[in-house]
Amino acid sequence: MAENIIYIDSPQDPQLVRYHREFERKAHMRDGYFIAESQFLVQRLLDSPFPIESLVVDDSSKIPQLPAQRQGQFPIYVLSRADIKELVGYNFHRGILACGQRPPRHEIASVFPDEVPATSTVLAASKIGDFENIGAIIRAACAFGADAILLDEGCADPFAKRSLRVSTGHAFKIPIVESQDFAADLKQLQAKGFETFATVLSDSATPLSQVKRADRSIILMGNEGYGLEADTLAHCTHQITIPMLRGSDSLNVAMASGIFLYHFCHMP
Repeated sequence: MAENIIYIDSPQDPQLVRYHREFERKAHMRDGYFIAESQFLVQRLLDSPFPIESLVVDDSSKIPQLPAQRQGQFPIYVLSRADIKELVGYNFHRGILACGQRPPRHEIASVFPDEVPATSTVLAASKIGDFENIGAIIRAACAFGADAILLDEGCADPFAKRSLRVSTGHAFKIPIVESQDFAADLKQLQAKGFETFATVLSDSATPLSQVKRADRSIILMGNEGYGLEADTLAHCTHQITIPMLRGSDSLNVAMASGIFLYHFCHMP
């Protein structure tokens, strides 16, 4: 592994370009990379099948134990903590970062290329723009046993630093489809036998306690402020809701997604 360690004395070194904050904002979604920060996230990335371009550490003692299949795969750059802070623009990195390669943007068919399992759950999200909410939804979907996550183009980037941080690396463990045609992907799933359950705030919706999941279910979550748009609701088989007490009119979308996911993945 020693031949892969490269000591760098400037945050402007061109080998570090993908770690620059401005590069992340403008180019990562376009060129197919993301940055994971902290020992915990980097280790989860190392343990995943995701390709890795490089690691950055502020001390050679922080180089993690590499799995056998990762030996010799990528360079490990070492530069000072002050230089890393200047490089990324903040001090949350905990002295270790990794640049990973994003999965290609497939259609939902890539998740179920052959036969769909008899019991399947997909968490679909429309126009959820907050990075932390997306991260929490990914974490819940993975933890409760969803088979995949489908995001429309109005959702926050699931591989942005804040999303990854809140997801605690679960984004590396579950298929995430960043849809280029959300309505078409929903119709494709419905053609495979999925029923769509739209989560809404409405007195006319079915209370969750009375909802029986379908063998193949899509749980559809909407925007934090206004919920699901009418044209999206038009594709849905059912409208369901969580009744609330004491005058509460809504839950945080990530919290609500966890409740719906537990019901659909674990209740009969």
